[in-house]
Amino acid sequence: MKNKIRNCKDIGVNLQRIMKRLMQNDNLIKLLYYTDKDPLSNENLTEEQKESEIFEKLIKIVPRVGPKETASSIIALRVETGKKNQDNSEFKDVLISVEIFVPLTQWIIKGTNLRPFAILGEIEESLDGKMIEGLGKMSGGDFELNFLTEEISSYKQEFIITSYD
Repeated sequence: MKNKIRNCKDIGVNLQRIMKRLMQNDNLIKLLYYTDKDPLSNENLTEEQKESEIFEKLIKIVPRVGPKETASSIIALRVETGKKNQDNSEFKDVLISVEIFVPLTQWIIKGTNLRPFAILGEIEESLDGKMIEGLGKMSGGDFELNFLTEEISSYKQEFIITSYD
C-alpha cells in the first residue's frame, strides 16, 4: 500500500501527525503501558505521562527496538520505500507500516480479546478513515505476522493516504 508524497520532506511531517493521532488514543496507550491482564480498566495517563512514558518509548517514530525494550508492548512507525510515481512524477509513492511488538507473556488480557489484536484494532480505529492534513484520507489496516520468537510476537499493519489531486 502506498502513500503519495510530493517531496521527501513531507514524510517526516506526516509521520509526526500520525504519531500524534496514535498518542491521543487512550485505550491504545493503556494496552501498551499497563502489562496486567486488565489494562483497559486502569486510569488514563496524563499528557505529561504520555510525553515521558509513551512518546518514543512505547510509540516510536524512530523504528529501533532493542532487547531491553521488550518487557512492554511497543509500536513503531516505519517508512519502507519511496519511489517516484510513474503516472505523476510530482509524487513519490511511500509505503508506511506500523509494527506492533507484544511479549508472549502479555497476550492474554481480560475479556475475549488478545492484546496484539486489541492493539491492532485501536491503531486501525485511530488511523483508518481519518484525514491527514495536507495529504488526504488515510485508509488501511491490513496486517500480517512479521515474526515470532520464544519471547515476542511482531505484527505489521499497513495504511495508505489517498492524496488530493
